[in-house]
Amino acid sequence: MSDIKPEARIKSLENRATDIEARIEELSSDNAEEQKAIRQDIKQLEQKVDQGFQQAHDFVQERFSEISERFVGVESRLDLLSDDVEKINGRLDKIEQEHGEMLKRILAKLEGKEEL
Repeated sequence: MSDIKPEARIKSLENRATDIEARIEELSSDNAEEQKAIRQDIKQLEQKVDQGFQQAHDFVQERFSEISERFVGVESRLDLLSDDVEKINGRLDKIEQEHGEMLKRILAKLEGKEEL
């Protein structure tokens, strides 16, 4: 076998174990830091996404409010138009009645003249 004393081997193994443990600690620390950074990135991204959704929601709400206001305006105009149409129909009925009476008088006169 080898001429290395067992104490030297043990010392060497202990050194290796210490080096391995130190490297494991470093990797563990690095991993923990990276996980923390990833969590922060995720949190920031989540906040940005939430903010984006809120902006989109606010935009849609504003547009719905504007559309609703426009419909109220259109509805008011239609009510006014309906009133105007009713007035026009009333006037047309009156004109029709007057023309009917005039036509009857004209016909009566014509019939009277024809008899002469």
